[in-house]
Amino acid sequence: MATATDLSLLQETAIRIQKDLKLLPYAVLREELGRLGITLFPGVQNKDVMTHYLRKQGIAKPYIQGSVVNSELGKAIESTLEVMAAYASVKDNIQNYKKVSVGPDVLLGKNKSKKHPWNIIMLTSIVKTFTEDVLDALFPAEHDAAGTTPLDLFDGFDTLIDAFIASGEIASGEGNLVATGAIDSSNAFTSLLAFWRSANPLLKKANTVLQVPYNISEAYDDAFFTKFTNKPTIDGYNRTFLEGSAKKCLIVPSTALGTGNRIILTALGNMDFGMDSEGDDQFVQVRDPYEDPNEKQFWIQSKYGCRIRTVHKKIFQINDGTPVATQLSGDYS
Repeated sequence: MATATDLSLLQETAIRIQKDLKLLPYAVLREELGRLGITLFPGVQNKDVMTHYLRKQGIAKPYIQGSVVNSELGKAIESTLEVMAAYASVKDNIQNYKKVSVGPDVLLGKNKSKKHPWNIIMLTSIVKTFTEDVLDALFPAEHDAAGTTPLDLFDGFDTLIDAFIASGEIASGEGNLVATGAIDSSNAFTSLLAFWRSANPLLKKANTVLQVPYNISEAYDDAFFTKFTNKPTIDGYNRTFLEGSAKKCLIVPSTALGTGNRIILTALGNMDFGMDSEGDDQFVQVRDPYEDPNEKQFWIQSKYGCRIRTVHKKIFQINDGTPVATQLSGDYS
């Protein structure tokens, strides 16, 4: 039978490893975000607003006395990173994690009963699954305060891109939307290279990442093998330079992009992922609100949000593909 000690020990463990629990989302997210060239932006309480100044070209003119024409210098554009509250509430019965070990002690006649270390497992599992849910939401999520799934948490990068398309800020006429059509193993090599070559010269000059779903990455590998009879060289983060880009463009596959045909070319540091772990509050809390003392509530809360700093053609470009969301967190649904 559970006792008050079961709850107090779990609460003590939560407090003792609170620092590690807070760092776990950073560890899980930081590696994937780093691969994708996305900046992890911690400590956002509500909003972070950046202002970009866009300069108008063509202000230089030949001087003729008496016919001076004033020019427009530029315009300020704001980009906002707003974090939305997210939580997980997990109810479990601690009797699920009791067991008797059959091992050397039993064989020696001691018949010693041992507890499974369920407190550590439960605390780290809720944080890991919560973080994997956030990673699943990174691109396809659309914020819905009344929603009940990870895809309702905040506006992910694909949702932001769709909004820019709807507003006309991403368009072929703006030079940041390039038609590629469907990409598969028969054309992936030429399609990705042509997409990169279609970019603004200053974007091609910059160090960029080409974010792609794994199905596009695999198609590129197949097409590369067909052309060169060997696979492209990948680094320790499963990235490869786009052949023909003079090592200026890294192809970065990620499960976070789901499947489909959308690909994203961006300069490094142009995409932000913001998070806040409620300041000094406990990141994970253990509660005992139920009539049955065996049942415990694990509560986790934080805030998350995405931002694309600019979709200007010198910094950012997408194709006409459609993304398809996938959910891979946890071990079963």
